[in-house]
Amino acid sequence: MKCIKAIKSTGTYKEGHMLRVADKDAERRVSTGYWNYISKSEFKGSTGEKEVVMEEPKKKKSKEVEKKSYGRKKTK
Repeated sequence: MKCIKAIKSTGTYKEGHMLRVADKDAERRVSTGYWNYISKSEFKGSTGEKEVVMEEPKKKKSKEVEKKSYGRKKTK
């Protein structure tokens, strides 16, 4: 988890808005030039707008495995 701060206003976030997000998301946002990394102590100490974004774990699709019989079929 990384802390980032908006340095330019966008349609969604105003300048100064702080987020705590996953490393990959933080990397992506900072590369746009609208966000900068900040220290965790700055994030905790601020009284302005801040938000923690937690990603929900992705659920794996359960696949039913069809068992195939390669032996001889039994006949009566």
